[in-house]
Amino acid sequence: MKICIMTAIVVSIGLIVSGCQSSQSRQQQLATICADPSNRQPKSDYWSECQVLYPSSSQQLQRNYRLGAPTGN
Repeated sequence: MKICIMTAIVVSIGLIVSGCQSSQSRQQQLATICADPSNRQPKSDYWSECQVLYPSSSQQLQRNYRLGAPTGN
């Protein structure tokens, strides 16, 4: 019984550790995702993450604001 519990603990720890993602591998994945310009658009799911790798210039931010701002009557 004690061996089964220890084995279960070791297997659980192994699964948890293998599920962790290193920051370096995450950066590589983001670089691949953010290489596509459509993922760097403000309405995309990856926009905030891609801002870390490819920050928008103030001119781009102003243009995006104007395009997304509501129009008056």
